[in-house]
Amino acid sequence: MGRYNRIIVLLLLAVSLTLTACAQPAGIGEPVQGTGTGAQAQAPAPAEEPAGEPKKMPEEALYVCQYTTNQVAVIDLATGETVREIPVGAKPIALLQSPDGHYVYVANSGSGDVYRISTVSGEIEARIAMGNQPVAMAINSAGDRLYVLDYYLNRVSSVDLKIRSMVGFYPLNTFGFEERMEPPDCCHDIFGEPLGAGRKPSAIVLDEVENKIYVGNMGTWDIAVIDLQEGKEVEAYDAAFGINEMIFAGSASRLYISAAGNELDINDAILSMDLKGGGKTDKVKVGEKPVSIASSPDGTILYVVTEKEAKLVGLDTETGQVTGQCLLSGQPGDLALSKAGDKAYIANLLEGTVFVVDTRNYEILETLQAGVTPRALVYSDHRQF
Repeated sequence: MGRYNRIIVLLLLAVSLTLTACAQPAGIGEPVQGTGTGAQAQAPAPAEEPAGEPKKMPEEALYVCQYTTNQVAVIDLATGETVREIPVGAKPIALLQSPDGHYVYVANSGSGDVYRISTVSGEIEARIAMGNQPVAMAINSAGDRLYVLDYYLNRVSSVDLKIRSMVGFYPLNTFGFEERMEPPDCCHDIFGEPLGAGRKPSAIVLDEVENKIYVGNMGTWDIAVIDLQEGKEVEAYDAAFGINEMIFAGSASRLYISAAGNELDINDAILSMDLKGGGKTDKVKVGEKPVSIASSPDGTILYVVTEKEAKLVGLDTETGQVTGQCLLSGQPGDLALSKAGDKAYIANLLEGTVFVVDTRNYEILETLQAGVTPRALVYSDHRQF
């Protein structure tokens, strides 16, 4: 009987161990999997990749919005190779670097948000809900306040970057310069759709000295002036069709505007607006369909990209005279300069490339592969850290 008793004891012990194992709770971070289709059912946890060394970001890089594939490509300028493709929101359309160079902000016009990417790690550190269609951004010199244009909602949103949240907005007036509201039937918006009524803000620049924001509007082809202290639009200046970008260059009160025109009337000049002179404008001829604009670090040279004639043009900001030009190809668009200003990087939307131009002699040094539909560019230099 002793032998049978030992067998029974062993069988009971095996059953006990089995029941104990089934009763163990799920470990921390391990979701309990259900079989239903309601809120209680959870998908299996994705398999984790083995831990490894974090990918090092290049010291000198170009960030490129890939509009169609919803990514931001990072090109190592030392090798010309794309080293990262960072998934972001839908239809990324604008990029902006923080004053200290540690972050790049991405405006996603299709998903209504702004992403913040660390230029040190290449990781997305924040996603900030914005409204509907953010299309352009400006940042203060302290790097703690971001202003974002909403194309659909006709407003400028204010973002506190310390708390990574929108904290208010400045609505544009219903009517533009001289009560403008309806655009001509000929025109299309920055997304290729019929323009429709409304201000349709497309470009922004911040004047911290005067505590004002200037907004270029495609729908009413004017410049809205927002007084940040009063918290509202206080004035509108006449401008031109197809406003793409605006910058201050040369004189602190001189605003330069690139405006491509429309299907019936293509512009061949940029606007030079004297803000202290009540918005008086001069035209500086550069070639047909000017789409992007940038200033040399010392503010003496203005660089303009023309889409129809496919060229880069340099202008003396004091005299307005052409200092040089470089023929491009395809459909050139956004423009970024190196920190020293000795190189210009120009997106080629049609061919999925970026031209690298020596601004000292206006020669193309090389052409970089940039992926599908490169829409916006930002230059980043980690060697300053």
